[in-house]
Amino acid sequence: MATSAEFVAQLKKDIQAFPKIRIKHPFLKAVCNGTATMDQIRAWAIQDYQFRAAVPRICMLRYLACTDPEIAQKLWGVVEEETRGLDTGTAGHNELAIRFANSIGLTQKQLENAELRPSTAAHLYYVELIIHTLPWFVVMSIQIGAEGTFGPAAAAIGNGLLKNYKMNSDDVRFFTVHAEADEDHSSLAEEIAVRYLHSPALQEQTYKATFRRMELLYDIWSIDGYDK
Repeated sequence: MATSAEFVAQLKKDIQAFPKIRIKHPFLKAVCNGTATMDQIRAWAIQDYQFRAAVPRICMLRYLACTDPEIAQKLWGVVEEETRGLDTGTAGHNELAIRFANSIGLTQKQLENAELRPSTAAHLYYVELIIHTLPWFVVMSIQIGAEGTFGPAAAAIGNGLLKNYKMNSDDVRFFTVHAEADEDHSSLAEEIAVRYLHSPALQEQTYKATFRRMELLYDIWSIDGYDK
């Protein structure tokens, strides 16, 4: 049986080799090389925003489920960063996402009244489902493949928007902030996994759910033209 530390090390290797990791997504590559149209970027932003709007509540539910006082204090820090941007000295991440959407011509009404693609809805349902059906430390360990993979993808998209679409740094702050904040949150997920994932059953449960979530996250980005 693998120790929890060995399990985490292997999980991280398998995550990087997984085909459905966002840094490999064709839409991301299109933004990076400037071939994505603004209409496609807007369509992507609308779908991606739906989870961003839910994140503060999801983070609070994860915090409330935690039974480890030391970890709970750190999870409260995640809530504070997501809602107020305290660690990075910016603003709530949802506010930054709206700022980006506004900069590309989207209105609050368009964001809030959007028709969800099946993949977008499935991810929202899944994220809340596992909070209520899996141990809290498994839920948090899954973040190794979620937040843990968003930082590099966010940095790449932010750079692509700056370089190819002449956007300013304030408009893409959502992406640059996540390059830093999600690395910290992923480290917390690894700490939790090493502390709690000692049995084969828990490791298997975490492994399967990690890649299911990665598939859903990837598919949200598979808008028309980048859905192959």
